[in-house]
Amino acid sequence: MAEVRPVIGLGGMTEIISDKAELQKGAELFDGKQLSNLSRYENRLFADAAGSGATPYKVSLVFGEARSDVKGRCSCMAARSRPFCKHAAALLVAWARAPQAFVTAESAPAAPAGSGGAKKSVKKGKAETGDLMKAGVAQVSTLVRELGLSGVASLGAERPEQVRALGEALRANGLRRLAARAVELAGLLDAAASRTGTFEAPVYTDLVADMLLTARKVEKHLGGEALEPRHVEELIGRTWTKKDRAPVAGLKLVEYAFSARVTPDRFMVRESRFVDLASGSHYSEKQILPANLKTVAPKTSHAGAVLDGAHGGQYPGFAPHRLDLESWKDGAPVDRAALERLVEVALPDVGAVMAAFQEHRKDVFAPDLLPVSVRVETLLASGARSQFVDGSGRGLFLPVDPSLEEPLSTALEDAKLVAVLGDVGLEAALPTLFPSAVVVRTPEGLDLRTLGRAEDAPASPRRRGRVRAPAAPNALPRSGWADAARAAGASRAAIALAEVRDELADAFASGLSAVSARTVEPLVSRLKELGLEKPGALLEALAQRPDPAERLDDFIKVYQVLGIALVRLSGAVQVDLSQLEAVPTHPSIRVQRPEEVLTPGEAMVRRARGELTRYEAAAHAARYYASLGADVLAREFYPTWSDGAASAFVARTVAALGEGALGAAKSALGEHHSRMVRRTAIRVLGVLGGVQARRELDAVTRRGHDMGLRLFAKETLEDVQARETGEAAVLELARRRKEKAVPLMQAALSETTKDSRGAAVAMLADLGTVAMPVLRQVLHGDPAREVRREAAEALARVGDAEVLDRFIVMVQGRGHDDVEAKHAVYALGMLGDVRGAEALLLAFVDGWKPGVVAEAMRSLGLALLQPALDLAEKRPEELERKAFRGVFENFQPTDLARALEARLKASLGQPDLLARAAVYLKVAASSAVVGKHIAQRLMEVPALAEDKALAKAAKKLL
Repeated sequence: MAEVRPVIGLGGMTEIISDKAELQKGAELFDGKQLSNLSRYENRLFADAAGSGATPYKVSLVFGEARSDVKGRCSCMAARSRPFCKHAAALLVAWARAPQAFVTAESAPAAPAGSGGAKKSVKKGKAETGDLMKAGVAQVSTLVRELGLSGVASLGAERPEQVRALGEALRANGLRRLAARAVELAGLLDAAASRTGTFEAPVYTDLVADMLLTARKVEKHLGGEALEPRHVEELIGRTWTKKDRAPVAGLKLVEYAFSARVTPDRFMVRESRFVDLASGSHYSEKQILPANLKTVAPKTSHAGAVLDGAHGGQYPGFAPHRLDLESWKDGAPVDRAALERLVEVALPDVGAVMAAFQEHRKDVFAPDLLPVSVRVETLLASGARSQFVDGSGRGLFLPVDPSLEEPLSTALEDAKLVAVLGDVGLEAALPTLFPSAVVVRTPEGLDLRTLGRAEDAPASPRRRGRVRAPAAPNALPRSGWADAARAAGASRAAIALAEVRDELADAFASGLSAVSARTVEPLVSRLKELGLEKPGALLEALAQRPDPAERLDDFIKVYQVLGIALVRLSGAVQVDLSQLEAVPTHPSIRVQRPEEVLTPGEAMVRRARGELTRYEAAAHAARYYASLGADVLAREFYPTWSDGAASAFVARTVAALGEGALGAAKSALGEHHSRMVRRTAIRVLGVLGGVQARRELDAVTRRGHDMGLRLFAKETLEDVQARETGEAAVLELARRRKEKAVPLMQAALSETTKDSRGAAVAMLADLGTVAMPVLRQVLHGDPAREVRREAAEALARVGDAEVLDRFIVMVQGRGHDDVEAKHAVYALGMLGDVRGAEALLLAFVDGWKPGVVAEAMRSLGLALLQPALDLAEKRPEELERKAFRGVFENFQPTDLARALEARLKASLGQPDLLARAAVYLKVAASSAVVGKHIAQRLMEVPALAEDKALAKAAKKLL
C-alpha cells in the first residue's frame, strides 16, 4: 500500500497542486490557523477546516503510488468543481510545513462528503438540519446588517471571498435562494472592491433587500409558520419525490428554447422551455448536475417535434412550471397546424402581458421574470431601445443586448412577425421582453425560429476537470434608461418613481449613514407628489434616527414597497405606427421615417458612430438606391449589386425593366465580377422569369467552379418553374425541400456531440437557402466553437449576407483571436460583399497575414476598387508601401482610369484638390496606360499644372 510521502518546499507542492492561486489561498488558511484536528492514517491525511457555517469542513488527502498521485477530498461545495479546493491546499501546506503537527490515528476519521464508499455516519435528523438552516439565516442577517452599515466603498479585498464562501455553506445547508443570491452578491462586491467592471448600486440593493426578506420569511418558517409548496421550492429547495409532484397528463408541448448554463454556485443546468398547445401554459424540463460531473448523459433538445400526450409530474413552483416527463408520443413535426395553435393560445396583445406580469409580481417572492408568448406585429428598431409592438401600437422594450441583434435580424428576414416567446420583466421603469423565439409567417407558412446564442452556453475550461463558473451578473448600464424611457413616451410617474429608487440605492451602497434627512428630503417630496405618502413618511422618519443600524429594516421595507408600486405604475408605451416605415429586407422591422436621405456610405459612418441602428442604415440605403432609378441601377453594378443588404431590393427594381433587365443580368454574370454581383444577377433572373431567364439560369447551373452559385441558380430555376406552374407546385416544392432538411436540422440543433452536429451542419450547406435559418441558429447558439465556425463557413458558401457583420467584427478583433479572424477573412472573400472590403483593406495595410487577406480581396474583384480608393484618400501614406500599390495593379486599366477620372472631376473646386490629385497620380502609376491618361487630365487643370511638384511627377508618367 502507498504511504504518506514527505512534501518538500513549494516545488513539491506544485507537483501535486499546479494551481498557484489555490495554493496561495491554502497558505493563508494555514497561516490563519483555520485547520484543526490534524491527523494521518496509512496513506491519508485528515483535518477539519473552518468555514462560514457552524460545521467545519472535513478535508483529506489520499496519496497514491506515483509521486504526484494525490487526490483531494472535501465536504465543501468548491471541491465538487475542481481537483483541489483551498481547504485541501491548506492541508497540503500544513503537511509540507509542519508534519510534526499530525497525530497518527489508529483508524480513519469519518470520510468527507463525496469521498465515496459506504456512509457510516448517522443520518442527520430534522432538528440538526433546522439548526443549520437557522444558523445560515442568522449569518445572512448579520451580513446584510454589516453591509448596510459599511456600504461598499470601505470593503476589504477579502470580503467578496467571504461572501462567496457563505454562499457555498448556505447551499450545503439547504438554503437555495440565499445561496444563489450570496454568490451573485460576491461577484458585485468583487467589482466594487477591485474598482473594475460595472458596479450597479440598484442591482446591489435589490440583492441585499431580497436576501433580508428571504431570511425573514425562512426564519418564520423555521419557527413553525407553514410555507406554500411553491415558496418552499423557490426559497429553500428540496428533493421532491414522485409522490410530492402533482400528476399531469395530456400535454401537447412544443419546445421553443434550449439552453445550457453554469450557475454562480457551479451547477450545470440544461433546460428545455415548452408551451402547451392546449392551455398556453409555459413549462420547463431541467437537468441539474454538478458542473464537473461527466458520467451522466446530458439532456438533449426536443426541437422540431411536438410532444403529444406528454405526462409526468409537475414540481411546485412558479411559471415556467418544471416537469419530470415520463412519456410522450414523439415524432410528429412542428407543422403549420401546431404553430397556428401556438399563436392562438398566445396572449392577444401587450396589454394582456402587462396585466399578467403585474399579477405575477404581487407575490414578493415570485421570480423577477414571467414567461409569456404574445402576438405582436412589428419590431421598432429606432432610438436607444428597440420595442416589440402589437397591432394596436402598444410596445414592450427589448433589453440592451448587442448579442440579440443578429439572431433577431436573421429570424425576421423576408418574414412577417406573428408572435414572440420569452420572459417579461422590469428594467428600471421599462417593461422589457427578453425574447427566446419568434413565430413568423413566410411564403411557405408559419415557422418557429429560436434566438439561441452561444453566450447561453458555459465557457469551456482550459484545465481538464474544472468548469469555470460565469462571472456574477453584470447588470446592464442604467445611466441612459431614463432618457430612453422619456423618448419612448413611458409613464412619467413610473420614471419618477424609478429615479427615486435608484437614488435610494446609491445612498444605501454608501452605507445607511448616507440615508440622512438631508438626502431623503427631496425624495420624500417626490414620493408625496406621486401619491405615496405612507412610504414617504416612513422614509422621512427612519432618516431621523441617530443610529444608522436602526434604519435598516424600515429602509428595506420602503425600498420593497416602492418596487411593488413601480410594477403597478409601469405600463406599455404607445407607438405611432403612422410615422414608421418598413426595412425593405425585413418587412416586420420598422424604423422612424427619416427626414433626409443619406448615401449608403454616410449611413455606414453614422452607424459606426452609434447614431443609427443597422436597420435605419438599411432604410437610408434603400431610399438612396430607389432615388437612383431602375435605369441607373441596371447600368452601375458597383456598389449597388455588390451590396448584399441591397441585393433583393435591386433585383426587384431592375427586373421591372423587362428586356433591359435581362441584358444587365447577363453582363453581371461575367466571371470577373464579384460573387455578390453574380448572386444579385441570379436574383434578377428569378424575379424576371420567362423563357430567356430560365435558359440563363440553367446555363449558370452547369458552368463555373463556384458550387454555391450553381446551387443558388438551381434553386432559383426551380422557384421560377414552380411559380409559373401554379401555387400548388410552389407549396409542393417547399414541402419537399423542408422534408429533406428537417432530419439534418434536428441533428444540427440537438445532437449531444459536437462532431455529430458539425457533420449535420456540413450536409445542410448542400441544401442551399432552406438551411439558412437553422444554420444561423447554430452560428448564434451552439456551445462548440468548431460547430459555430462550420456554420459560419456554410453560410458564406450559400451567400448569406446577413452574417457579414459578424465576420467584420471577427476581422476587426484579429488581435484577440487570430484563428477566428483568419476564418472570417476567408468568409468575407467568399461572400464578395462590398461592405466587407474596408475591413479586409485595413487588415492588409496593417500587415496582418497579407497572403491570406490578399487572396480574399482578389475574390471581391471590382467591388474592392472604390473602397481601396477611399482608403488611399484617407491614408495617403499607405501608398508608399509597394504591397498597397499592388492592389491597384489587379484592376483592368479601363476600370481604374474611369474611377480615377470620375473622382478627379468630383474633386474640382474642393479645398484639398491638390492633395487628392497627388493621391490619384500615385494610384495611376500602378499602370503605365492609366498613369499617362490621368497625368494628361491633371495637367489640363490650371490649378494643378501650376504646382511644380505635382507637374514634375505627372511629366514622369507622360
